[in-house]
Parts: sequence; structure tokens; C-alpha cells
Amino acid sequence: MPAVVKVVQTTLEEDEYRTLREVVRKKGLSLKEGLHLAVTRLLQEEVKLNPSDAFFSRKPVGRSGRKDLSTAHDKYL
Repeated sequence: MPAVVKVVQTTLEEDEYRTLREVVRKKGLSLKEGLHLAVTRLLQEEVKLNPSDAFFSRKPVGRSGRKDLSTAHDKYL
């Protein structure tokens, strides 16, 4: 199933827009790619994963006995 995509719109001051265009041009990116990169980097900085979270440290507790469970799990639900 494809991911849901959201369109985001914002406003920039003229000098912010000019600077953004210059930066993305130097990086060989489109404006869309540059904005996506900026959002991705902001989220990476702000949303930190906690490596001690039980989600990352739990070990599997059982076996299903099915060899195709990772690809056919919906069939078994």
C-alpha cells in the first residue's frame, strides 16, 4: 500500500526565498527537493529515538512455525 502524501504550503520573505533558491541551485536540487531535505533534516534533529526503548531492545518471545510469516502475515490474521 503506497504511503499517503500531504502537500504543504508556506510563505517566505523575499530574501529567504532568494537565499533558498541559491542554496538549492548550488546543490543541484529542485526547490521541492531542497524543501523536502530541509524538513527531513529538521525532523531528524528534533525527533530523537531512544535506543533503550523496549521496542528496540526486546527479543522475540516465540516462533510461529511458519516460514512465510513475514510475507504472508495478513493471510494468518
